[in-house]
Amino acid sequence: MKTIKNKSGYVMLLTLLISGGTINAQNNEKPIQKDYKVIKRVDNFNQPTTFYPTKATAVNGAITENVVTSSKRLLNKEKPFLKKGVVKTVGEENLSAWQMTSDEGGNPQSAPNPLTYFTAGAASDLLTQVERSIQIMGLDVDNVKVETEIFFRWTDIMTDDWSGYTDKVVANIVIKSNEPTEKIKELKDMAIKAWSIGESLTNATPIDKAFIINGDDWDGKAAKPGQIPSPVSVDNGLTISNTTSAIKMQTINYNEPKDMKMDLTNPPKEMRFSEIGIAESANNTERPFLHKIRAKSLTPDYETWELYSDDSRGYVGINKAPTSREYFTLGTSFCLMSQLAPNMMYFQKKGVKIDDFGVEHQFNYKQENFMTPTMTGEMTDVVTRILVKSDADEAQANQFATQALRCCFAGEGIVYKTEMETSIYLNGKLVK
Repeated sequence: MKTIKNKSGYVMLLTLLISGGTINAQNNEKPIQKDYKVIKRVDNFNQPTTFYPTKATAVNGAITENVVTSSKRLLNKEKPFLKKGVVKTVGEENLSAWQMTSDEGGNPQSAPNPLTYFTAGAASDLLTQVERSIQIMGLDVDNVKVETEIFFRWTDIMTDDWSGYTDKVVANIVIKSNEPTEKIKELKDMAIKAWSIGESLTNATPIDKAFIINGDDWDGKAAKPGQIPSPVSVDNGLTISNTTSAIKMQTINYNEPKDMKMDLTNPPKEMRFSEIGIAESANNTERPFLHKIRAKSLTPDYETWELYSDDSRGYVGINKAPTSREYFTLGTSFCLMSQLAPNMMYFQKKGVKIDDFGVEHQFNYKQENFMTPTMTGEMTDVVTRILVKSDADEAQANQFATQALRCCFAGEGIVYKTEMETSIYLNGKLVK
């Protein structure tokens, strides 16, 4: 019976499924690998081929942010879970398009895993709403940050009922201030109501999904050899991605995972893990909603990542980093890509050969009564497209895409209601 040490159960299972499969087929020749950054500003966004990106019209004091992504695989024998994606907020001249990469596993992990982007985006978006609410209320606050932990679960692994879930979101606002407790409680209520990502997790969000089997324009979507030589990404003098030391949480107790052994011939029926993150102000006077985020997957050998996001909407100049909602949206796309990868090999073992796949998304965010005391946020709808290239029967290819979509933790958290636990702390004391 074969066991492997010093890898997370999640990555061990994925490795079992896809090692030796077509996802890593490289023949005996070493391909030329292109070097990619973890995060890179790009001039042109190759818009999705399966739908036309749209920008909703804002009315009656509302703002909309419609975020579009396009993702594909990067082939790497040593790193079988590499992927890249491009993300852009539609119709916003001061928001660049960004190319990001994602990796699973350690020794070392070369880019954030999908749910690290997902968690970082959720924490940063909440911090933005807290900071906006502080402005609206005219509060005197010395310091503010957001701490999060999000819990995920896989069930019925390596069966036709394989599924993924977002079980719970914990989000704590941490304030240092001499303002009265009642004002801080009011601040929490205002910020939570304005938190579009939180609303999308708390409530069920409608999804327009479709699977594109052997569609056009595969040349631009096909997997390409690639590698990520450094965790450091620098843009205009700002280091917007890097690895960092372990996170110390003030309000959340978490356990670092230990090395584990797993029988790869008999995987568990269920697997649980969580992601943690802290978002705080970068204290940039020109871009007051520029945030420093530290986030990590609580699985062995994963890195702690430091990322920057910029939600300084309406301020002069181009953004310094992706927005929080761009991280969250692309993190969801990357999560779906990660589910397509092991299901590719699972279906191959059943005799269904999948040659390639990709993901395209549009998430539509809206805030009513922007920058007023009655500001509310929501995600109005989601467009999901899974692209599949295969000579298999179309029904089998659709079954492959359906199961991968069902396995996606992030997508499940959006489509269905998720348990939310939100709190606010004033000077180290829980007040609500």
